[in-house]
Amino acid sequence: MTLVPKLRKEKKVVNIHQDELIDEYAWIKQKDWQSVLKDPSKLNNEVLKYLNEENNYKSEKLKDLDAFKKKLFEELKSRIKDKDSSVPVKDGQFSYYSKYIQNSEYPQFLRLNKENNEEVIFDANIKSKNFKFFNLNSVSHSHNHQYLAYNVDTNGSEYYDLSVEEISTKKVITKKIENTTGEIVWHPNNSIIFYTSLDVNHRPNKIFAHKIGSDPQEDRLIYEEKDAAYFCSPILSQSKKYLFIRTGDHQTSEYWFSTIENFENIKCFKARKEKEEYEIDHANDLFYILNNLDQSKNFKVSIANMDNIELWKDFIEYNPEHLLLDFTVLKKWFILLKRVNGLNQILIKNLENLKEHLIKFEDETYELSLSGQYEFDTDLIRISYSSPVTPLTIYDYNCDLRLKIHKKTQEIPSGHNSKDYICKRIMVKAHDDQEIPLTIFYHKNTALDGKAPLLLYGYGSYGITIPDNFSSNRYSLIDRGFVYAIAHIRGGREKGQEWYENGKLMSKKNTFLDFISCAEYLCKNNYTSKGKIIAQGGSAGGLLMGYISNERPDLFLGIIAQVPFVDICNTMLDEDLPLTVTEIPEWGDMKKDPEAFKYIKSYSPYDNVKKQHYPNMLITGGITDPRVTYWEMTKWIAKLRDFKTDKNLIILDMNMDAGHSGASGRYDYLNEVALTYIFALKISDKITP
Repeated sequence: MTLVPKLRKEKKVVNIHQDELIDEYAWIKQKDWQSVLKDPSKLNNEVLKYLNEENNYKSEKLKDLDAFKKKLFEELKSRIKDKDSSVPVKDGQFSYYSKYIQNSEYPQFLRLNKENNEEVIFDANIKSKNFKFFNLNSVSHSHNHQYLAYNVDTNGSEYYDLSVEEISTKKVITKKIENTTGEIVWHPNNSIIFYTSLDVNHRPNKIFAHKIGSDPQEDRLIYEEKDAAYFCSPILSQSKKYLFIRTGDHQTSEYWFSTIENFENIKCFKARKEKEEYEIDHANDLFYILNNLDQSKNFKVSIANMDNIELWKDFIEYNPEHLLLDFTVLKKWFILLKRVNGLNQILIKNLENLKEHLIKFEDETYELSLSGQYEFDTDLIRISYSSPVTPLTIYDYNCDLRLKIHKKTQEIPSGHNSKDYICKRIMVKAHDDQEIPLTIFYHKNTALDGKAPLLLYGYGSYGITIPDNFSSNRYSLIDRGFVYAIAHIRGGREKGQEWYENGKLMSKKNTFLDFISCAEYLCKNNYTSKGKIIAQGGSAGGLLMGYISNERPDLFLGIIAQVPFVDICNTMLDEDLPLTVTEIPEWGDMKKDPEAFKYIKSYSPYDNVKKQHYPNMLITGGITDPRVTYWEMTKWIAKLRDFKTDKNLIILDMNMDAGHSGASGRYDYLNEVALTYIFALKISDKITP
């Protein structure tokens, strides 16, 4: 029988603001942690042994479910169309798309010519053959359709290597540019690409121009961001006439720009000013600017003439009830994605006569989004629609004819009938009388008598909205009697910018209390009962999982904390880590502000583990993760084992071949989903055929 893993203690005390942080496991973070992320073989032997013991312990505890896990994996796999392809996107004489061939983990990338002849231009299955992990961040063809640039990460550390090939001959033009972010921008002259490099602390701070086929050592630096809190990236305007460089943190942005022919003489569009955000694009001698200036908290759209970029005029006036999310500008059309009453809409505005109309759906809750496109002079845009019970549907939309053209609906090979499920969006009263959107869906035969187990998902950070989209995986729980719920808590932007701002900095606890309010509502209204809820969250959502496990363990049967950000005090005091400096506007400046330190310490999961019962817990991590490093969840589970007073199951799954996003292959990833689901089903006594 495998023993419960035990991690050696070595007390470290940090004195700060007349207080102290005590950490008995700080030693497992190596001084050369950057090297470990790039090459896990450099991991301290003692820590490696401990992580292997944790993985063995997990396997031992779930060993009796091995056969069921395989069955569940096949069930999950049966909902994915094995041979599948995306809808081609037109770009001049070709249309580009991706395809999965039989039993493949990774896609092929292809194009069709005007005669509908198919050509494979890149096969990720072949390229990935010698790697356990293979993340293809981007595949980008040149404007003349002769070359292909692509970025690959082969260990999960999110350091991407950029290469360029000639499409017709597969000849390598540029072999490898190391340590890039994954973005690729082609110059319209087809001989230059723009990319962003990462510094030693994994921060995107320099943008280079590379002449394909030349030595990367000769690449021209065209922008360097000196502020460690700001991350930069290159963008080509939809008109292909301007190069933009965006730099910013979580609350401030700044753009630099130049004509594409004169990219070495780049200049600032509008200088950064704290808490001012703007995004720009170009069409028809105008710059279009999505911005929050003039107290436009939920954003408006302005325009500026190329000859006077300092004079901004309103184009889409500010409406506090409308959160403006994104836009695309074409030769004849302005397309705006916005959120009204918690649901997305697309506004189409004719740039010739300024007439406008809306694309929206009438369902109670859904996800509607814009897809990227290549062409500028076109009436067609691509939109995607789904709901928690409705599979993804792709449309081309003719802006001139106001016509939706159905292109594809996601196929579920094992079958799916949306009418078998009930989906609701309700509003839950928070501790301070705010109303929290809560999405609930379940099988129509599931009795709402308080006996059903329930999975409650939450995130609530960085202004990220958790979409009410379709995921076929969830039905392995729902079809076994689970109710599934998504809490749209503060810290996201579901209800606008204020919803985000009321869940960050010195209001961060609203995020956690909103989640608890949703859990209590679900119990009170017989969707489930106290002690039958399994909470799930990842990354910053793992911070939420850590808080609720410390403060309200009575509500939850289980916690699934995926790559959880739980050691917030130590992380936010270490400015060498990749994200710390840029995340100060999200959490607060612990180093300089005693009140921020006190507040963050009061909710930090790792610092508030206490002697008490804890729910069953599945905690995951990735050894090369640069966002939430391997030592965070490792220290947390060791401390939880020290303090917990119950016999509930608590296990760590550390992926020794991946980073923040887990396994890279489409079927390999399903093994991780199967693990979370067998854990949920095991502790809920729902292991059924």
